[in-house]
Amino acid sequence: MTPGERIKLRRKEMKQTQRNLASAVKVSHVTISQWESCDTTPGGKNLFSLAKALKCSPTWILYGDTDNSPVPVEDLATTLSERELELLQLFAFLPESEKERHMENLKHKVEEFNKLFAELLQARTDIKI
Repeated sequence: MTPGERIKLRRKEMKQTQRNLASAVKVSHVTISQWESCDTTPGGKNLFSLAKALKCSPTWILYGDTDNSPVPVEDLATTLSERELELLQLFAFLPESEKERHMENLKHKVEEFNKLFAELLQARTDIKI
């Protein structure tokens, strides 16, 4: 299965149109069409935005890694786990200034992991060439 076929399959599983997905990823619907027809492949920031919108991993989109297969739509969590609830409860007790500080720290951590992930994806792509 190609990356385009995986994108289209997941989009349809989630009952999304190309236009809806394009809006979520902040690209044109033509771009989604090009990805699905394998004219181009998503990369960088668009790949991460696409993965987030499709609730799957970037490596599943690009390579079909079975370890990173998306959770079936019907199995997506509709409730929070105990850990998520605990985190929200603890967060609620913090003063506003501490909430801001922790939010900024978390955003920074996510950016660092996204950069690292992009580097790992690039290295994996370079090795396969």
